[in-house]
Amino acid sequence: MYLANLIFEMKKSSIFFLVLLSVTLIYCEDTNRTTAEPPRDLVEQRTVDNDSLLWFLNNHYYNYEEFESATSDERVEFVFNAVEDTGKTPLIDDVTEHVVQVKDPNGEFVDHTMYVLNIRDGVGASPTIADSVYVTYKGMLLDGTVFDQSKTQIWFDGLGIVRGFGAAMPFLERGTYLKNPNTGVVDFDGFGSIAFFMPSALGYYNTPSGVIAPYSPLVFAVDLYTFAVSDHDGDSVPTIDEDLNNNHYFAEEEDDTDGDGVPNYLDTDDDGDGELTINEYDVNGDGTPDDTDGDGIPDYLDAD
Repeated sequence: MYLANLIFEMKKSSIFFLVLLSVTLIYCEDTNRTTAEPPRDLVEQRTVDNDSLLWFLNNHYYNYEEFESATSDERVEFVFNAVEDTGKTPLIDDVTEHVVQVKDPNGEFVDHTMYVLNIRDGVGASPTIADSVYVTYKGMLLDGTVFDQSKTQIWFDGLGIVRGFGAAMPFLERGTYLKNPNTGVVDFDGFGSIAFFMPSALGYYNTPSGVIAPYSPLVFAVDLYTFAVSDHDGDSVPTIDEDLNNNHYFAEEEDDTDGDGVPNYLDTDDDGDGELTINEYDVNGDGTPDDTDGDGIPDYLDAD
């Protein structure tokens, strides 16, 4: 109950911040942006970016000792430095590879590798790529330049951020919500922390944004405090389940069942039969989409 109230109150109080996201770097709208360069070949640029990322990961370490000594409710700012002769463990030894697909101009998918560093496990569940997350974060270039950050917790909509950022969210676990009964102060314990290193196609690619030059690989460090399962159109179907071909592109033709030009995740009547999806999805509340005529097509996607 406390957590549900927290999410409601934090979302309500964060409306101002969500509006401002349209001018932050994560939402890709920046008043300093100049005209994008003509896009390079996606496969060729992938190779260039991956070489840069591998060099970086082999030659830098992060402040892992500070994280190791921190308490479970303490946020530590992620910092990286050159390994040189420090004897520190390079990042490459601790990251895992994660493939994210990017659609090219011809509609073909090109695999891109993002490197994920699990810094600290959370104690709770993980969000999907489509959920709203309550985080602190820091965005950096490979030369250490910080282009964006929030040291205070803020909500982000998983579908409104750059592709690589959203794709990394399932690697995080949320913390435990704490509220001081005497002061009412809200805090979190046991929240998860990761950093991820991604090629430019998962960020801004050929479009410059502030200090981010075209074709810049990016580094993000993120702490996840909690999240809310997203249902963008309020039809009772979680947004992640409205990506029918499960490729994490939510506005494709395949994700618009009734062909009305509105993708299912924004459409309150997914099959266009005049009956709202919320009244067809799971009427008996058993957790399984209803299929009244037994044809294998859930009622909310079946116009018959």
